[in-house]
Amino acid sequence: MKEPPHETDELIEAFWKAFRERNWKGARSCLSDDAIMSWPCTGERFLGADSIIHVNSIYPEGWSIRLIECNHLLDGRVHTVIRVDHPPHNFFATSLFSTSGLIQQITEYWSTIEAPPHWRSSGNLPGYERISFTSP
Repeated sequence: MKEPPHETDELIEAFWKAFRERNWKGARSCLSDDAIMSWPCTGERFLGADSIIHVNSIYPEGWSIRLIECNHLLDGRVHTVIRVDHPPHNFFATSLFSTSGLIQQITEYWSTIEAPPHWRSSGNLPGYERISFTSP
């Protein structure tokens, strides 16, 4: 069950909006100085707001980002799902944010949008169908 909107949701939405606009100063203002960002899928961690902004600001250009979901969780964290299109690649990221006025911690799980393996096809699994996620 989804909780009603909270101030923290607005903070996270502002953070993603700043990313979409490449407004790194605006994104930085959403982070506490000692914020930590973890990417468990690749075993990376970025310590401090400046490190978080730097790694994202040097990502090669050509990408677009869209916030799909923003949910306030009962434990106080905020959960988001974003889609990043960087032709020819497309990704989804699920992020968990912890806040205390500003963003303290971000844990992001990234997934590449790709075709499923052959063993998971309509001829092999009952009740199976492919879905399509179109670009923004």
